[in-house]
Amino acid sequence: EGVPVTPRDGCAVELNALWFDALSFAAELAAEFGETPPAETALLPRLKKAFNRVFRPSDEDAALMGGGLYDTWHPEKGPGRHIRPNQIFAAAVPCSPLAQKVQASVVKCVRENLLTPFGLRTLAPSDPAYRPVCRGPQKTRDEAYHQGTVWPWLLGHYGDALLRTAWDVEGAVQGLLETLTPLYCDHLTDAGLGSISEVFDGSPPYAPNGCIAQAWSVAECL
Repeated sequence: EGVPVTPRDGCAVELNALWFDALSFAAELAAEFGETPPAETALLPRLKKAFNRVFRPSDEDAALMGGGLYDTWHPEKGPGRHIRPNQIFAAAVPCSPLAQKVQASVVKCVRENLLTPFGLRTLAPSDPAYRPVCRGPQKTRDEAYHQGTVWPWLLGHYGDALLRTAWDVEGAVQGLLETLTPLYCDHLTDAGLGSISEVFDGSPPYAPNGCIAQAWSVAECL
């Protein structure tokens, strides 16, 4: 109806993390093969500083963000203070613009606010805009789709970030597998037999929704 359901205008945290990683990868390839790196790689030091300046919360917002990052930043509106899973990309990419300690803080924020037995919520339950159930007419479903609905495919990036930051890797892996037992066991006979659904409700009992067999849900879990 002419209005974005989930506005994220401005600079998005995951796009800038992916851009930093892509430029870093291009620089590494150029160095390995003795080629001239793309001109944009000269921006890497500035980009790293800018990323930390823009997306790391101010002291007064640190508690509000739960140790995580701002979701967006707009030159006129300022930071987007929503706890979303998009920030996990900044800790999951091989070349992160964040220090190791900050990456670990992002993982902790996501684990405490967004992790469920079936994937990551798209918005923290503490947010006034949180919608725990994704069902009903099209408009109602659209309003919930990225406002709390759980997405299994984000588990791949969460797992990468967890392994990059955990001091006890074996313990972290075991804890994650135990958390996801319902997804890998019970759910396989719950909706589409032997497959994984597109999305789940954000609150217990985390009912499956969307299509009963989603390619990116299956691929990431594999």
